[in-house]
Parts: sequence; C-alpha cells; structure tokens
Amino acid sequence: MIKKKIASFKKRIIFVHLLKKSLHMRNVARILFVFPPLFLLPFFSFGGNPLLANAGTAQTLCHCDTITLGGTIANPTASGGTPPYTYHWAPRTGMGSDSITSNPKAWVCSTTTFTLTVVDNTGRTVIDSVKISLDNISSVNAGTNVSICPYIGKAKLGASGNPPGDIYKWSPANGLNFTNIGNPTVSASGLTAPVTTYTLIASDANCSDTTTVNVTLLPPAPISTVSPLTINRGQSVQLSASGGTNYFWTPSNTLSDSTIANPIASPSKTTTYIVVDQDAAGCIGIDSVIVNVTPDSGLIFFNTFTPNHDGINDTWYIGNIDLYPNNEVTVYNRWGSIVFQAYGYLNTWDGTSSGTNLPDATYYYLVYTGTGGKYEGAVTIIRKPQ
Repeated sequence: MIKKKIASFKKRIIFVHLLKKSLHMRNVARILFVFPPLFLLPFFSFGGNPLLANAGTAQTLCHCDTITLGGTIANPTASGGTPPYTYHWAPRTGMGSDSITSNPKAWVCSTTTFTLTVVDNTGRTVIDSVKISLDNISSVNAGTNVSICPYIGKAKLGASGNPPGDIYKWSPANGLNFTNIGNPTVSASGLTAPVTTYTLIASDANCSDTTTVNVTLLPPAPISTVSPLTINRGQSVQLSASGGTNYFWTPSNTLSDSTIANPIASPSKTTTYIVVDQDAAGCIGIDSVIVNVTPDSGLIFFNTFTPNHDGINDTWYIGNIDLYPNNEVTVYNRWGSIVFQAYGYLNTWDGTSSGTNLPDATYYYLVYTGTGGKYEGAVTIIRKPQ
C-alpha cells in the first residue's frame, strides 16, 4: 500500500512516497518527486505574473550593418516578474558595454544567434534568443577588371563565389553571351569602345546588390601594307607588310610564301590579299592589299618558227607589239646568254645571233611593254631540211 506525505520547502511542493514492503521489495525505498523540476525553477513563475523576455524579431540583413536588438515599447525586452531587471546578451562581439542593456546596438557581419538572459529582482531568470541572418547576396562579385585582344579575344566575367540561386542582370548586353547568369563570357567581336563598364545587379528574395567591372579592348597588333597594286595579266608583284612579328596571308595559292612579310603574288585576276599579324601579347592585327590585274594586252606570242628561208614562218614576231612603241624584247638561250635583243618596232627575229644561225632548240623571251607590262615565255626553233 502506498501512503503520501506532503512537505513544504522554500515554496516547492515535495511529494514523498514511501514504498511499502507490500511491493515485494526487501528494503523500504524513499523516492523524492520535486515539482516543478529543479532545472525549470529559474523559469517557473509564481503568483500569476510570469517573467518574460523578448530578444526581438529575427531579421535578414543584406550587408554588414549595425542593428538594435531587443523589444519595443509595445513589446518590451523584459516584462512581468518583479522589476528591476538585469540583462545579459551573448555573444558580446560587436556590442561592447551595450551587452548589459535592454536594447543594445550590435554590429553584425555574419549570421548570428543572440541569446538574451533576463533576471528580475527576485532572482528569477528567463532566456530568449533571436537569429540575425546575413544574406549571401552580399558576396556578389563582377570579377576583376580584364583586358582582351581585339577580334578574337574572350574573357569570363564574375567570380566563382557568386551564389547559384540568385537572379543576375548584366548591362550593357553587347559582347556578352548571356546577361542573366553569374559568369557570362565577353567577346571582343561585340565591343567597339576602348573600355566597356559592365554593371551587374544580383538579387534574391530579400536583397539586391550592384557592382561593376571594366573590360579594356587592347589595340590590334601593329601592321601596315602598301595598296593597291596594279599588274598586267601574267605578271607578278611583291606584297609588303610591316610592323608585326608573325604573318599569315590569304588566299595563299597564288603566293610564293604565305608566312613571310613580303611574298610574291601572281594572281590571274584582281585579288584582295588579307594579312594577319600576331604580336608578343597574342593580339592580332589585320590589313589587306588589293592587286588589280589588267585584262590581256592583246599581244600574241608564237611558240615556234622555222627559219629555213622557204618563205614560210621564217621569223618570230609578236602580234600587236606595235601597240607598245616603247617595248623591249630579249631572247635567252638555256644557259642565260642573250641571243637577241630589240627595241621599239624593230623586234622581228630571224633565228640568228650576230649573223650566225642558231641551232634548233628552245629559247626564252622576256618582253617589257614600256607601260608596266611584263611577259615571259618560250619559243622553239625548228629548221626544215633544204
């Protein structure tokens, strides 16, 4: 059988239960039940006037800032119990001596939970806390200023730490592959100004932040050419580029070498040659040369004659050469020796050199028209038996 005994000890209600032998135990046990539990005594109120603490309302800050903790006039930091009250805030970082006041000012630069302990005049204690969050929008970064080469240069803007859940807006849009991501790529092909300032606005449900970054467009590699040039059909001309380090010409199929500064061009029609130069910084420069090719001159070159005095095809001449009175005609043998040379209208060749018949062979002519035209070719002497 269980009996009860009620005792009073400093306003605490203590229930003492004696366990009788009827519970089949060898010894009598005394079990003390304390109400309220000892660990709740500091927070338990008596007399119908509970002690209350109000650490304030949770907030989300967009940037590091100074805020005021605790309650308001309508809902004070401490109420009930027996005034006056003492206050203890923790952590004290950013508060200083304010940590023992009802509404301290705190410098917050990271998400922090502040705990308030209120003690009234009778020693009763109550605790409350408030969480002050720092929105990660404060870490938005447009990246460091960059410089890119013209024409083909590219760079990634923004920083790797930009929060993935934020909403991004970049402006202006020119040169960017996207304007609504944290790390767009800027291309030189979309830029015209020497320096472009991009503005980044990042926002989330609570905050927004604005920052900028400059993109500098480097000057092209120095390069200069001589243009235009004019040649007759069949002629060649030397192109010229200067100021660069490495060159590449296109189209290359009519050039002697497409990777040098001064290649020989032999186009059959008017052609625009593009030259690209790359400097030590990796930037390129672009220029062009136009080579105008004049139509055929109307000259007719025969490649064979038979100087055997039969009155048929005994001499070699150039058709329509009379259109160029200042012409110069030179014929060479295969060893490079001159065997015939004439100027003006007296340019018919009978297959002799200094009055001596030349042997049957192939000879090579070089003709200057006197107007800038140059023609080269071969002619063969074939003598028929008498």
